[in-house]
Amino acid sequence: MSRPEPVYHLALRELHAAEGAVFNVAAGWAVPMRYRDPGAELATLRQHATVFDRSSRSRLLVSGTDALEVLKAVFAGHVEDLEEGRAMRTVALGADGTIHDLALIARTGGIAYMVSGEPGQRAETLARLRAAVEQDFDVRIDDRTETTCLIGLAGPEAGQAANEHLSEALPARLQALHCLAFEFHGFRGLAIRTSDTGEDGFEFMLAPAVAQHLIETLREAGIPLAGHEALEVARVEACIPSFELDLESGLSPAEADVDVLLGVPGGAQGRILAALLFDTVGVPVAGTPLTAGGERVGELRSCVRSLSLNATIGLGIIESRHALPGRELWAGPDRATVVAKPFHRRRT
Repeated sequence: MSRPEPVYHLALRELHAAEGAVFNVAAGWAVPMRYRDPGAELATLRQHATVFDRSSRSRLLVSGTDALEVLKAVFAGHVEDLEEGRAMRTVALGADGTIHDLALIARTGGIAYMVSGEPGQRAETLARLRAAVEQDFDVRIDDRTETTCLIGLAGPEAGQAANEHLSEALPARLQALHCLAFEFHGFRGLAIRTSDTGEDGFEFMLAPAVAQHLIETLREAGIPLAGHEALEVARVEACIPSFELDLESGLSPAEADVDVLLGVPGGAQGRILAALLFDTVGVPVAGTPLTAGGERVGELRSCVRSLSLNATIGLGIIESRHALPGRELWAGPDRATVVAKPFHRRRT
């Protein structure tokens, strides 16, 4: 009999429970799915700003004079071009060229890098980093996932909120995909200007007690919490793939449609992760076959009901010849149309 997979709990679980969070398991972590109304949480994200707990993502500190060599052995792209104070998105590729992790690498010091990856890929990526350490390397790899928190702040007013309530230096000094060590009420933390919601935003890596204080400060300023359900809708609206739902079946960067965006080798082609707009008000199940003219041409992956768009939307792996916008597909009895990405584009 196989052992059940462990379920990890957030360090700030009690804070979320006190805020009315409803929990469920996603990628091996018990996370707040919602606090009250996911539709209202999403609307606030799109119109103002929300704060949320991203601590289920892995946080691996790689440091030492050979840290770069270890990162280059595991991640694609030009990691060697990453300057101090900058961050980059990249992928870890398997021997077959498929994506094994989606990562954000921040160079926090001359020979120090923070790697944040997909929740369910933490153990594999950590093992691959350690395996890349050669005998004479000067490198240290520390798993900070369970000793720190990662707090997100996103929305059109995220920059203003960070400036007014967290640190006056953050919006002025922190451009997109830049990172900065900052001080919050006498405690140091790491801020990265990034967001997986389709909106401007930040991720703050902090000790748990400091992270709780940061959330409480933002809550007192009237900025609400958002749960996993609202964030998932935002992610799909922005057509940002996740590993567990979209890539786990084994996609190359070209098939995931991230090769050009991330500047990494494309690999295998012939199919692509496309955006789908459904006629139905229901939400077809991930894994549902996608057909055209009665022929199977792909498979549905992420799929959500977007209240802001008043439509069911999704991402599907389909043969490239069927990926032209306007092409009609079927997921069982539900009709879908291939559309251009993304569904939501941030206002500038």
